[in-house]
Amino acid sequence: MSPEISKEKFEELYRQYNRREFVHPDPLEFLYNYEDLYDREIAAFIASSLAYGRVAHILKSVSSVLERMEPTPSVFLKRASLKTMHQTFSGFKHRFTNDQKLCAMLFGVKEVLKRHGSLQACFSAGFNDDDDTILPALSAFTRELTDCAGDNLEHLVPSPTKGSACKRLNLFLRWMVRSDEVDPGGWENVPASKLIVPVDTHMHK
Repeated sequence: MSPEISKEKFEELYRQYNRREFVHPDPLEFLYNYEDLYDREIAAFIASSLAYGRVAHILKSVSSVLERMEPTPSVFLKRASLKTMHQTFSGFKHRFTNDQKLCAMLFGVKEVLKRHGSLQACFSAGFNDDDDTILPALSAFTRELTDCAGDNLEHLVPSPTKGSACKRLNLFLRWMVRSDEVDPGGWENVPASKLIVPVDTHMHK
């Protein structure tokens, strides 16, 4: 199949299936509940970080976390201490992720917000227009988040510098950078052309 035919076929599939009505069941659905960009990027980061395992379990776990972040994810993180987080998420469990790891990650996000103002600003600080892809910026982003968390978050927040494909982190970036009927977007200073799509068995099928 020639590149021209491939492109035409992909464009056809995009027009046919890139519709919000086909999203369910997917953790992306949670982002549609947040008009505020600060809330949306936090919800996106949580949803993508927990996007491993059975879909039903993912949806249940993400819902459990977001429902406890009252009144909104961004306000909760601004107000909550690490102690409050441990109380709020006590007993949480999603496969390999327990309440301790979840709270460490959320505390890291909280500290990133204090340093940079938003996840977008943190990511943008490591982004360079001359880079071929977002990988250098993603490496800087994960390094900053892990440093802020003061914890080993390798499973939840892996780094491309350590050989990880970072499938879930790239999913997070797709949700926040692309803006169409499916992906809500919001990060306008990162070109979608810099995104990458790690290919695994599921993608191959």
